[in-house]
Amino acid sequence: MVTAIVIYNSRGGNTRKVAEKIAEGLEVECVNHKNIPKNIEDYDLLVLGTWPMMFKVRGKSKRWLTKFSKKKIDGKKVVLFFTSAGPDEVLPSTKDTNPKLIKEMVFETMESIINAENKVTILDERFYSLGALRMFGKIMDKEGHPTEEELGQAKAFGEMLKEKFNA
Repeated sequence: MVTAIVIYNSRGGNTRKVAEKIAEGLEVECVNHKNIPKNIEDYDLLVLGTWPMMFKVRGKSKRWLTKFSKKKIDGKKVVLFFTSAGPDEVLPSTKDTNPKLIKEMVFETMESIINAENKVTILDERFYSLGALRMFGKIMDKEGHPTEEELGQAKAFGEMLKEKFNA
């Protein structure tokens, strides 16, 4: 039986909501990045989530992932997720040369931070959900992401992880 935990960093609450639904589906504990258990080495599967800024993981998101990667997580399996406005859009700076989706860039950045020393296994199972578009501290979209449907998808993702990894 695999022991798992969901750990997230959320700026406006969207990533927290998604994290809680993934944890609900997995039937495991969900904690904010400020409350990472001291016994993190006892977990086999770490589900880590954050939010990007300007198409990459930077600032506070990058700091907590960098700090987390220095904990005793060698040999762990890691699943990544994030919330962002427009993850299925092409990254503007790659449009003319080598088109890359925002979600690809975010996952690549997260993976490079968490697995900088190749001590963990980043799994192919990944999840992303729309989040609010924020500019200058204001929410620019009025749709209210994540929606109930998106939260249902997050829970289903957690259920899939539970089944696949016998968590």
